[in-house]
Amino acid sequence: MINSSFVIGITGNIATGKSVIRRMLSNLGVLGIDADTLANRMLYPGGKAYNQVIEIFGTEIKTDKDQISNKKLGQIVFNDPKALKQLEEVIHPGVIETTIKYAKTAHHPIISIEAIKLIESGLREYCDQIWVSHASFDLQMERLQKTRNLSAEEANSRISAQPLQIEKLSLADVIINTESSYKETWLKTSNALNDTIHLNKLESDLHINNSKDWYAISVNAVPVTQLEEAWLTLTKKNLSDLYEYLGLKMVQVIVKNKEIHAFIIWDNWNSTAILEEVLPVDFIKSEPSQVLCAFEEHARINRIEVLMIAKNMIFPEEIQPDQHGFDKEVPAKINYPAWNIAAQKASIDGQTAIWQKILEQPFELT
Repeated sequence: MINSSFVIGITGNIATGKSVIRRMLSNLGVLGIDADTLANRMLYPGGKAYNQVIEIFGTEIKTDKDQISNKKLGQIVFNDPKALKQLEEVIHPGVIETTIKYAKTAHHPIISIEAIKLIESGLREYCDQIWVSHASFDLQMERLQKTRNLSAEEANSRISAQPLQIEKLSLADVIINTESSYKETWLKTSNALNDTIHLNKLESDLHINNSKDWYAISVNAVPVTQLEEAWLTLTKKNLSDLYEYLGLKMVQVIVKNKEIHAFIIWDNWNSTAILEEVLPVDFIKSEPSQVLCAFEEHARINRIEVLMIAKNMIFPEEIQPDQHGFDKEVPAKINYPAWNIAAQKASIDGQTAIWQKILEQPFELT
């Protein structure tokens, strides 16, 4: 246990659904920490492991911007067990230190830590429960080729470089098979969390009062029937879309007089938050302040460093993001790698200016 928090460790082999489970837990009110992302940050220029990794694997793994190419480094370590071990010996101590420091300063009742090497690295010792994701080899191959654009040979080498899934499964307190639909995975995840800790413990933290009448809450604070009915009525999308969002994005519910009026959908990636959709689309035109306040407070609860809004998000003339502390910025002028990548995602074409608001500096640099 870390401080007074209950810590869920999430692990599983590559492409078995770890990140989907972590994001679903975040939509249930759990603070999610992606240790693998923290490990990647150590490889940024100026990061703890940058110089040492360059020294071991050579300058050929660098991009033309002097960043370490994950693809080039992966081609080396996933085809050479000794090289992979070398990289892990450099990375693991710093990842453990940074992850625990991050968790201790979070002061959140329930924390999840996702790490593919949770057990091997020693992070397991800090967890109250171990949850393991599971999927078949064929599905792992399909996901790696589809979502990461790997060849069949590259996908197979990455899967083969890891221990058999049975080794992790044998140590699990909870096993979640992610081979079925997003809704099935959501039900398994929410039921497992409810069996572990009563969800109402989290609801007060996620009740965001925007004004006298309006407030924002997480989806777990709404009865399922009300949630699904509102989604179908307000968004004109399928229920399968709702549960896919719950596995890939952050979803917020905006309520007035106990009635759901809108859904805010934002991308939580590498401690950046990108406001992607407000449904129905006209809500942001009629209630822009409610959207921006709810978005920012939800992001703060999830320890986000910087907020971003695509320039093509339409606001009424009388209320613009700059009135809420946002500044226009061109992605190319944003130097910190995680923020730069997020800004390119938020921009229309990777070059058009976006709205940005910095909440805190990169954790590992403070």
